[in-house]
Amino acid sequence: MRRTQKSRAQIKEKRGLKIVNLITMLMFIAGCASTKAYTPPQTVEGVRSLYTQFNRVFTIKHNILVANSSLCSRQITDYGFIYMFVNEEASKEQQELAIEAFNLQKEPMVTYVTPKGAAYRAGLLAGDVIVSVNDNLWSDAESDDVFKKLLKEGIQSPNLRLGILRDKSKHTFNLTPDMACDYSFMLVDSEKHSARAYKREIAVDFGAAKLLKRDDEIAFLVAHELAHLLLGHTLPERIKELDEYKMRNIMEKDADALGIRLMISAGYDPKGAETALRSTDLLDSGPITRFLNYHGPYMLVDERILYLRNVLGE
Repeated sequence: MRRTQKSRAQIKEKRGLKIVNLITMLMFIAGCASTKAYTPPQTVEGVRSLYTQFNRVFTIKHNILVANSSLCSRQITDYGFIYMFVNEEASKEQQELAIEAFNLQKEPMVTYVTPKGAAYRAGLLAGDVIVSVNDNLWSDAESDDVFKKLLKEGIQSPNLRLGILRDKSKHTFNLTPDMACDYSFMLVDSEKHSARAYKREIAVDFGAAKLLKRDDEIAFLVAHELAHLLLGHTLPERIKELDEYKMRNIMEKDADALGIRLMISAGYDPKGAETALRSTDLLDSGPITRFLNYHGPYMLVDERILYLRNVLGE
């Protein structure tokens, strides 16, 4: 039976979903929402450019969390793809911009596939339109939101069967996920050049993604923050230690030592740590801080690079 017509109020679901503060297009990604005011790009080229950076950092994050999943106490299924759908609650202008930028259909569409990830290995491609999930058809769903919920549940399950439409031909793919560390990820709409960890989340500033051209540079930022999470530095009972000079210094050194190993295990060149540190050194500091070359409770860049080399036995 085809879906029945229901009012928007009847089918709307209020869910506490993972937050990704980035650009307008993320208002169209299933499982994402925005909770802070942000002026999105107003052109198709602008949306596509920002989305390209998001995909890049998303892939780096994916590779590091999958490669080091055995170190994590909690794991999650990771199929390595992103899908979008038109958000009917967005403005008409935003809808038209997203539709033009990604050629969106009414049904959810695959917009990115992580190289070598589960979806890639199964043969899924960007541009595939999702018409069924675990044999539940889009055309039979009671509402759009019901189907989107089924899809969200599917990517959290140990097996995922997707029916897709590609060049007017239907295909079915059976995906077996990778396992990844169960930490969420944000690419923050900030022109700063750093990354941070909080509770069970890794955040990277968009400014860092634009500044650091090499993937292994971004990998160091992500791996360093993952190390903080793995070492328990973000636990509530340890927050006060961040304000203590000696303890903060120890925590940062420990995160550097583990982080550089985490990025290597994911296949990234540790030299990226050095170039990332030199590129971001003091960029977000004030004029007095830059004049005094003051780095707070942690080491100067040259000392930090030497420490990382010693960790690797160089």
